[in-house]
Parts: sequence; structure tokens; C-alpha cells
Amino acid sequence: MVEILRFEDYSFRYNNSQKLSLDKIDLSVKKGDFIVLIGQTGSGKSTLLKQLLQDLVVGSVVSGRLVTDLKLDNHNFAYVSQFVDNQMIMETPRDELKFVLDNQGLDENQSQMRITEIASYLGIVGLLDLDEKHLSGGQKQLINLASALILKPQVLLLDEPTSQLDPIASEKLMQMIKKINDELNITVLLVEHEIDHAIGIANRLLVMDSGRLILDEFVRDGLQKIYTLPKFKNYLTQVDRLAMELNLSTDLPLSNKKIGQLVSQNMDLVLRTNVPSRTGGEVILQAKKISFRFDFNGRQIIDNVNLNLKSGQSFCVVGPNGMGKTTLLKILTQQLKQQAGQLKFAGKKIKDDFYQKVFVLPQNPAILFMKETVSEELTYQIEHYQSKMSLAEVLQKFSLTGLEQTSPYDLSGGQQEFLALALGFIKQPQLLFLDEPTKGLDPNKRIELGQMLNEYQKNGGTIFVNSHDLLFAAEYFDFVAMMFDGKLSQFMTPRTFFKDKFFYTTEINRALRDSFPEALTWEDVLKRES
Repeated sequence: MVEILRFEDYSFRYNNSQKLSLDKIDLSVKKGDFIVLIGQTGSGKSTLLKQLLQDLVVGSVVSGRLVTDLKLDNHNFAYVSQFVDNQMIMETPRDELKFVLDNQGLDENQSQMRITEIASYLGIVGLLDLDEKHLSGGQKQLINLASALILKPQVLLLDEPTSQLDPIASEKLMQMIKKINDELNITVLLVEHEIDHAIGIANRLLVMDSGRLILDEFVRDGLQKIYTLPKFKNYLTQVDRLAMELNLSTDLPLSNKKIGQLVSQNMDLVLRTNVPSRTGGEVILQAKKISFRFDFNGRQIIDNVNLNLKSGQSFCVVGPNGMGKTTLLKILTQQLKQQAGQLKFAGKKIKDDFYQKVFVLPQNPAILFMKETVSEELTYQIEHYQSKMSLAEVLQKFSLTGLEQTSPYDLSGGQQEFLALALGFIKQPQLLFLDEPTKGLDPNKRIELGQMLNEYQKNGGTIFVNSHDLLFAAEYFDFVAMMFDGKLSQFMTPRTFFKDKFFYTTEINRALRDSFPEALTWEDVLKRES
């Protein structure tokens, strides 16, 4: 394959930082490559992608150089960010796509043909004339991808493009990107934390750590190597992790079919049975027959929903994009008022003091920030709520040490998520509402978050979460329910909820349903004790 760009001993620093964000990067990218780039939150993955779009770079090259014959603009290099709401600027998707094409000087006929082609290809024809405010985060990301592809780029730069997509939509999106890579020979550089849908279609795996490129291998060799690195073994897919932990195979990546065959051939494997359960206290938030629609004659976004949240328990709602999960959360927190039904907090009608007892983490955590630096943001919250935690303790607990003087808006997506979570935990609310909290978090940070939520529960806190992360739902929540078409299913324990799902379940459950129908994670399958 022909080389199309190369980083040579390349170091980069942001204007407001003394620390190198990229440190002596040597990397060659060839035409048609499909590269998956992983690394911890804040390791420099997004920064590396942004070097290929000069408008996004706010800093200076300290040493080395970037060599390419391609002009560094959004015609050759199309970029899709992890920050869904920061990209779409027009009121409707049709206007958004037309705006992109108008800037390139295309006439009305050419624009219409391009829009028709890309909308049909991505399956977004039905979204073209919807108001932007009525689109879910996942739907907006599909529009962002369409805006990137509509200029027919040579390189597609994707920064966690599936972070706000439901699992089925994520898989479909990756298949679309694979088709683009295979049929159009468009080079793909993909930053991801959850590599389940991407690793089987990529040809190279890169790992970054503290601004350095520490691994650049073909996928099979790369997966075997990261298993030997304690800091990165959690990045393996659940299927590959199970294979390595139980010494079933090193021929990675493995398909669900293959791991199912390997497990069925090993009769000394058993299901983990010591699954913890929590007994809740009193009902703290009750919803009865809640309904809501945006327009008088529009469809019911929330349709006759009932739920009871008990103190000390955790509840996770999963489901496809655009089915009402975020709207339900906004109604439960009274950001939107229900048009029918009743809400009660601790058995009484909700009053103004309700807002002092809850914390809401929105899909875009940046809207919570008010101060110029991380330190100022945390100090204000600590003083306002007279927290017993010191600034240093908060910084350490939420992996923000060293970022004290950084603007909250200059943090990576995962760092912004943890800063917002820190603000919530400082408040010590009775109820914690989180909308897609694992978005932007690497697998290690996701585990840390789960452990923090469990600790919060032990102290009597109640958690309500919307998530597309089925593994997170399976590992850390007492009850899981599905939202579809405005209706909420009954809450069930994860094993009960997931075991009869064919598509909407964890990868381990899909792979092992014939042998272990209640297995949800790689840790659920053990070697039988002799």
C-alpha cells in the first residue's frame, strides 16, 4: 500500500499547557489502512487526529514534522468528534448537509443529488427535516457522519463515533465504515474505547500512553501484546479476554461463534453463582402514568410510564436511540414537566428543595461548567456544599491531578465526564441521575466509575442511569429496563433481563447462550475447582 502521511519524531503542546500532548510520535499511514487507536482518557488520541485538521489545532509543534501530499483540510480529511452537540450548527439535517455543500460551491442540483445519495446510504432520509432539538444524541452523530462523508474525503478521522449510539446502531455504523473502507479505499483512523465492533474489521492496532505511541501492530499481534500489559488488558473485547484468561486460544480476535465452540469443548467450565444482590429501602421517587409529547399533535415521547426508585438501589435504562430515555430522565428531574401523570419524591409532591437533593449529569457535561479552570470549578463546589473532601482528595479520586490550571473546556471527553461526576459527588445528593456516563471513558475509568457508584449506593444513595453500554448495565446495576417507543419495560435483575435477549445483550451472553445462558461478562465463566 502507498504511504499517504507520516509523523516523524513529532511532538505537540497545547498553548495553555506546559506538558507535551504528543511526545516523539513516529507513525506511517498507508492508503486504505483501517487503524484503531486506543489509550487511556487524556492520552493524546484525539490530539493526534486533530493534527490532520489544522483548524482544530490550538497549540504548536515542538519538534519533528508531519509529511503528506494531501492538503490538510476538511475536503481530504473528514473529522467526526466525540462531542456530538458541538458539530451540528443548522436547525435541520437537510440544512446542515446543504450548508456543507454550499461552502464548497456546489449548485442546487449537485447538492440535492449528494444529499439524496448520502441520506439513502446511511438510512437517515426520515431525519432530514426534523428539528435538531428533537434528535437524540445518536441521531445527531449519524448526521455528523453524513456531513463528513458528503465531501468524499480520502481519510476519515473518527473520534469515538459510537459513544452515543445504541449497540445495534453501533454495529451497523461500523459495517458502513467497513464498506466505505473496502469499496472506496478511504483510509480510516478510528479512536475508540470499546473496540468490540471495530477490531474485527481493522488491520492495525495502535496504543497511546501519556502522549507516546507505545504499540503499533497488526491487529492479531497487537491484541496478544495488550493482554500482557496490565494497564491495557481491559481494552480487550469480552470474548478475547475470556479466551486469554482461560487459555482457550490466542488466535485473536475471536468471533462469537468461535468462542462458543471453544467453551462447549471445555467441560470443566462453570458459571459464577455468587452474584451480589441489594435490598432497597423506602421508595424515594415514584412516577405514576407519566406521559409527555413535544407537540400538541405529535407522538407520545413518554407513554404512560410507571416506576419506583428505592433508596440504596441502582437502575439502568437501555434501548435504541430516540426512544425517550433522555426525555424520561428530564421529566424525572423536572427539567421538563409531564403532561399527564404524577411524580412524588419521598411520598410527597416535588417541591423546590428537590433540586438540592439530586444531581444530574447530562450527555454534554460541559454545560455544567462555570469557571475558568478545573481547580476553580472544584473549589467553588467544595465551598458551596461545605464538603469535607479537600481539593487534593477530589483531584486524586477523579484522576484530575495535574490538570488544576486547565480550562474544563480543554479537557478530553472522558476527563470532562469525570470532572462533572466530581461536582456531583461533592454535592452528596440523595439521587444521582446520569445520562450516558461511560461516554468518553476508557475501560479502566469505566471500572472506576462503577466502583464509585457502588460505594455511593452503600451509603444509601439511589442511582438512575440511561446507557447504551450494555456491559456497564450488566456489571454495576441492580435492575435494568428497556425503553422503546416511549414505553418502559419492567425493571429486572441483569441476569433475568439479558438472558432471553437475542440482539440486545452482552457479547458474552450472545456467544455463550447455548452453554451458559446467564453469563453476561467474561468473569461469569470460571474453571471448575478440582
